Amino acid sequence: MDHDKLTHTIRKMIADRNARTPSERRNIYAAARAALERTANPDTVIMMELETAIDEVESSYPAMAESPPPLPPRTSLMRSLAAAAASALVGAVVASLILAIYVPTLFSESKAVDALKLQYDSALPHLSTAISFLHKVSDAIVAKQKADGDALARTASANFIPLKALDPQLAKQMPATLPLGTTMIVRADKDDFKILYNWTLCGTAKVAKPDMVDPVRDRADAVGCPYFGLWTAGAAKW
Repeated sequence: MDHDKLTHTIRKMIADRNARTPSERRNIYAAARAALERTANPDTVIMMELETAIDEVESSYPAMAESPPPLPPRTSLMRSLAAAAASALVGAVVASLILAIYVPTLFSESKAVDALKLQYDSALPHLSTAISFLHKVSDAIVAKQKADGDALARTASANFIPLKALDPQLAKQMPATLPLGTTMIVRADKDDFKILYNWTLCGTAKVAKPDMVDPVRDRADAVGCPYFGLWTAGAAKW
C-alpha cells in the first residue's frame, strides 16, 4: 500500500473542501470508509491502512473546540447538502485510490498462493513415499553398524557421501516416482547417522514435516529448503 499517496489524497480533499473543523473532517473520513466498504468489500488489512492514514492526517491538526456560529436555515441547508456531496466525492476518490493500489496486489498474491498450494498438494503424496524409503535406508545403516561399525565409519564418517557410494544396490531401490533430480546423501559412524534428501521435496516437508528439515543447512526464511531427512541425536549437528 502506498501510504504517502493515501494520506496525500485525504489531505487534498480536506483542503479542497475547506474542512477546517474536526466535525467537517470526520464527515470526510466517514464518507471514505463508507465508500470503501461499498465498493471494495475490503479485508481487515485494507481498512487498517485507511484508519492509519486517517489517524495520521487528523493528528496533524491542532486540537480545537467546536462552536460554529448558528446559520440561517437556508444557508445551513445548502451547506449541509454541499458537505454531503463533497463527502460522497472524497469517499469515492479515496476508495478508488485504495482499489487501484490494492486490487492488483491482492489478485497477484492470490494467484501466487494458489500456485504454491497446487504444488504442495501435488508433491504431498511423494513425500510419504520418500519417507518410507528413508526409513528403509536408516534400517540398512543400523544393520551395517551392528555388523561392522568400524568399516562403516571408515567409509562414511568423515563427510557426507551419496547413498550409491555407501550401498549401490540400495540406491537403485529409490522409488522412481520421486521428483526428477531427487538424490540422497548419508553420513554415519558406528553409533550415529544422518540421512538427507536434497531440495526436490524439501519445501513440502517444511510444511508437512518441519521436524525433518535439516536445521544445520536451513538458515533462510524461504518457501523451500536444501535438505531434509532423518538423523540420530549424536548426528544432529553434522
